[in-house]
Amino acid sequence: LRPVFVAPRRRGWRQHRHRIRMDCSRWKCDEIEARSLDFSTALGEDEETSPILQGGRWLPRLDRLPRHFSSVCVVLSAVVALSHVVVHRGAGSNHIAKGLGPSEAFIVQPEQGHEAPLAHHSSPKPCGRIERGVEYLGEHISSANGVVSPEFCRTMCQEKPACRMWTYGVVDGVDQTCSMLTAPAATKEVKKTQVKHVISGTPFTWDAPNTLFCFALMMPRGYEQDLLKMQLDERWNIFGCDEYQVVSNETVRLAPGVITSRIKSDLQAELGGEFGTALNTEIFFGVWRKVIEEGRWRYHDWTVKADPDTAFFPQRLRVVIAFHSVPVGGMYLNNCEYGLHGPLEVFSREAIARWHAGEDECKRHFDKLCKGPCLWGEDMFIDQCLQKVLKVPRVDDWNLLSEPHCSAKDWDKCESQHVSFHPFKTKAKYAECLQRAKFGAMPFSA
Repeated sequence: LRPVFVAPRRRGWRQHRHRIRMDCSRWKCDEIEARSLDFSTALGEDEETSPILQGGRWLPRLDRLPRHFSSVCVVLSAVVALSHVVVHRGAGSNHIAKGLGPSEAFIVQPEQGHEAPLAHHSSPKPCGRIERGVEYLGEHISSANGVVSPEFCRTMCQEKPACRMWTYGVVDGVDQTCSMLTAPAATKEVKKTQVKHVISGTPFTWDAPNTLFCFALMMPRGYEQDLLKMQLDERWNIFGCDEYQVVSNETVRLAPGVITSRIKSDLQAELGGEFGTALNTEIFFGVWRKVIEEGRWRYHDWTVKADPDTAFFPQRLRVVIAFHSVPVGGMYLNNCEYGLHGPLEVFSREAIARWHAGEDECKRHFDKLCKGPCLWGEDMFIDQCLQKVLKVPRVDDWNLLSEPHCSAKDWDKCESQHVSFHPFKTKAKYAECLQRAKFGAMPFSA
């Protein structure tokens, strides 16, 4: 059983309250929250109680946590290990069987000449929260009877963008009922009441501070679907965010709870313009309309657009955004000295709202300026629209992206502390980049 994403205390970081979230199986998850756990009381100030680096992730020392948290971790770890760990020996290699959930923490000794896999390398499954004996209160969307488990009810909720919480059990006198509910986006609050024989939860973590909603556009044919399936399985790229969405021109079920949002487009873009880039503006107008229409972004503080071939570390982005105070009118982050580049785009919620309201105004402005559609890519259009027309503050942050089109010479080594690296178009190259980057681990400053 593994605590995940508890950031180390380091010079220059703000103090935050954190949670210890625990993954209980591959597709089932629950969390134990230490709501008042902060760095000074839980992790301490000295070397003995500082977090440790294990398998590319910073983890707290369980023996230094309050006694009841340590006990819970030890007992549950033993139960899970005994019930789920199955180690397979293949011809010429050792590996961990898929579907073992928390047993990912166990490292099998490799054969001579092979490198051992790193433990705890993937981000947690953003599975929200499960509470027993509690009924969540919200506006009813739909219900289904005969649902086999609360976990399956959660999966059904994850597939509905409007579903923000669910209840399972005896509802209106009927057992095994899954009810899906929505909630106001502005409040970030879950209302609840104590009810026996009812289990409730959220599909994703949206009712917390500084949450990330991330999305990607996927070509249904070619390498992108394979990349995204690997990333989903490992919780890499957008799937390490608090909530995520994949857009495509076909309906594809990538995994339980993850179905692509379909748009009408052939997703084909010509190369052209001053810089010889993909003229994909019209395609991404449709992508943005679908993302805004489904409304997942409204429940999160930050929206991130990432390409499938971008090696993106959400845990590093969380550190970056902690140093940016969002003004009333919103803001977005510029990732390149030449202007915003598309592999990783980061916007505050208010910036997305202003982009949605001002898209048509920007089209009219630039059609007049260019005497017709400007021969730009989506990244340049949204950058010019937000900065020049809608006057949304743009903040430069060169920690966001390392790629050759942004003058980076060592982008393919993935050894700097950037939030993302681009491009990696094969699963092997992508995984190699993540391993070189220590799966996004952040070292202590001197």
